[in-house]
Amino acid sequence: MSASEGISLPGNGDANPPRENHKQKTRKKGRKKSKSAKESVPEPMDAKATATYFSVSIMGQIVSATFPMGPDKEFVFLRYEMVAGPDWQLSSGPQHGLTQMATNKRGHFNEPIVFNMPIEVTFKSTSPFGWPQILVSVFGRSGMGRETLLGYTHIHLPVFGCRRPADQAELLEAPILMPKCPTMLADITSWLLRREPELKDPKVLLDNLKCKGLSMESYGSLQFQLSSVMRGARKLGYQWHS
Repeated sequence: MSASEGISLPGNGDANPPRENHKQKTRKKGRKKSKSAKESVPEPMDAKATATYFSVSIMGQIVSATFPMGPDKEFVFLRYEMVAGPDWQLSSGPQHGLTQMATNKRGHFNEPIVFNMPIEVTFKSTSPFGWPQILVSVFGRSGMGRETLLGYTHIHLPVFGCRRPADQAELLEAPILMPKCPTMLADITSWLLRREPELKDPKVLLDNLKCKGLSMESYGSLQFQLSSVMRGARKLGYQWHS
């Protein structure tokens, strides 16, 4: 019997257990790292805290146009455009629109000319500055097919909502303004050419500073029926109410 049999000398033990211990330590370290990684992942913020804009939905219609002295044309139609400030973005609905041709020739000359053009748009913004407006150009067409300008009108979209349905909302009225020639020579030229004066950019009517010096006359009025629904304004600190 050799001296090495049955005797456990230092250094003769199996080397596998230390390797297993090393693996277990690395597993524990990996678990600790995964736990710390999970703890470092930020939780999603509340939707109320991340609100960055409010939205305004406008519903209604352009109802009719009224000319106390008659429209001077057999048929009338409208072209409208939604205009807003730089902080506003149109998220749904058309920005431009064109109505059908309407007439009141079967009735009295100063009866309303009915369009009932539906309006349904939604804007979103971070500031109430530059509140949206509707800019409308009114055109007339004779029986010969010749089209002429009858005037411009504009109106701010309503700020406050209405508890009644959109088709029962209060009627809003805006004057139809017709540009006048600045000089007598221009007036004579317009009469000879049978062309009414027009604005190169009708949007100048929306800026009080740019429309200074313009000569306009009231030619009639346009009726609107609009209501609004606002969401998210209080989250940004706007708490106006009707």
